[in-house]
Amino acid sequence: MPKPEKIETIMERRPSWDFLQNLPEEMFGFTLQEGGQLNRNEFTLASYVNEDWHRRLDLIYTKETFDYVPVRQAGLLRYRDLRYITRDKDVFAKNITQVLPRLLEETTPDYLPRSGHMLKSKGILDWAFPDTLPDRIGSFVKFIGPRHPLDFINNSTVILDYVDFACGNELVFLYNRARNEFFAENKKAFIPNTIHDFDALKLETLENLIREKLETYLLALENKKT
Repeated sequence: MPKPEKIETIMERRPSWDFLQNLPEEMFGFTLQEGGQLNRNEFTLASYVNEDWHRRLDLIYTKETFDYVPVRQAGLLRYRDLRYITRDKDVFAKNITQVLPRLLEETTPDYLPRSGHMLKSKGILDWAFPDTLPDRIGSFVKFIGPRHPLDFINNSTVILDYVDFACGNELVFLYNRARNEFFAENKKAFIPNTIHDFDALKLETLENLIREKLETYLLALENKKT
């Protein structure tokens, strides 16, 4: 395994790194943005962004583990793609060059995730109830729905998401494929919290909980002080 590189070395190399210089300017609706930003432990090498979609793919180097990592973001959901993490810069460059089209396609809003067959058998892809929910509740907008779910971390898939982008507030509903259960999480001012208000073993139970609690919960989250 290659030795960890100092962040100063990474920052100095970035502007002249052939791999970054040869990245395509646009692909699958995303536009390349030059990196160079250091945010705590993450140094951004380059990014592909679609602001209208509230989605992006960041190529980063992290000081936490000295790894090169592709990081996806959809709305307020940000997560690392574990398939392509490596400490070797040459391996990272080779891998990303080969799989970039797939990474970007998987980040588009209409992409059906790899878990699609399981989600369909569970009734999630055909779940019509979210279509009856308001597109906006208070400052929250409906961002992700079950027609185009998002495979997330820890064997979970996002099936419904209400987001206040400006304030960093969110209520997101997920299905855990390993545990075969539904649950929700929230964010307040970008800080995630574990909740149990929408825990359910069946889609019908989750639907009843959403019907009963959604509007009240979102308005309370909107007005909750940090």
